[in-house]
Amino acid sequence: MTRMLALAAAFAALVTTGAPTPAHASGCGWYALGGAFQSRRAAYNQAGDLDASVYDLDDSDSPNAGKGFYVVALGPVRRSQADQYRREFRRNGVRSAYVKQMCFYGPRL
Repeated sequence: MTRMLALAAAFAALVTTGAPTPAHASGCGWYALGGAFQSRRAAYNQAGDLDASVYDLDDSDSPNAGKGFYVVALGPVRRSQADQYRREFRRNGVRSAYVKQMCFYGPRL
């Protein structure tokens, strides 16, 4: 019982101090999204033009993203930085660029 209370206290301290959680360390935060593609090659072509990364949406926490899509994104960053990246995407012709808070669990491709 004492051990359980000590573990609960340690967890509460982590939560209240804002220490990073394992989910945060794995790629959670704000992203500027610059397109989703069924073809990995098409995503890489878009990413190269925008100096962005490619992520497999199958490795994200986005339940409605669909299977087999690759997203071009910059992040995870602060919300203000994601907004700035979205504006850069739009200046580079990606009119559908948007900002979203999400997690990617797999590696960048």
